[in-house]
Amino acid sequence: MRLIAKIPPRKNEPECEIWEDDDLRVFYTADADIDADGANGQNGALAAYMIGDQGSDYLENGGMYEKNGKVYCTEQGNDDIAILDDDGHPRIYAGGIVGCKTSYRDPAKSESDLSAYVDAATVPYIVVPKQVVRNTQGIVLGCLARASYKGKSVDCVVADTSSEKKVGELSIAAAEALGIKSSPRNGGTDDPNILYELWPGIAAPDFVLIKS
Repeated sequence: MRLIAKIPPRKNEPECEIWEDDDLRVFYTADADIDADGANGQNGALAAYMIGDQGSDYLENGGMYEKNGKVYCTEQGNDDIAILDDDGHPRIYAGGIVGCKTSYRDPAKSESDLSAYVDAATVPYIVVPKQVVRNTQGIVLGCLARASYKGKSVDCVVADTSSEKKVGELSIAAAEALGIKSSPRNGGTDDPNILYELWPGIAAPDFVLIKS
């Protein structure tokens, strides 16, 4: 077993250590923020970001703001979350949906296709710090994962990455399956006892492995 990464404590939380077993299973315990990225209404659920802040999450949480009916990135050109239009600003789709991305994108679909990304509202997924992608032997994006909390478990896919200082994020659907408040606006839990597991190199059902 080897140590993959140490994530500095946030708020009153302890430092998080991420480990890799001899069989290449990666695991750690952490709390859970709620990630809405990739929720573009493609499976009939509410989109994450919408004109008028009518989505499941605040535009601000996606690094965006609205002015005079147009949406802008808080940091110009920042496309980590927003799907950008030809003018370099977030693209607005039919119904007022502001397209957003996950790190995982279906390689058979274009970057502007809302369905190319993993729908946080209907697909259980976990988010991992970038060190996990960088320091593990197998491919992480698209791999099989699992989250467990208070006797409940949900099979997931690794669909998104976070900064090197942030750990503990679940999609809306994963949080719902674990009985955790799932709103991206005010959900999640500060309990640092959620077990996150992933198996780099083993694709989750209906996904392929993606090198980042």
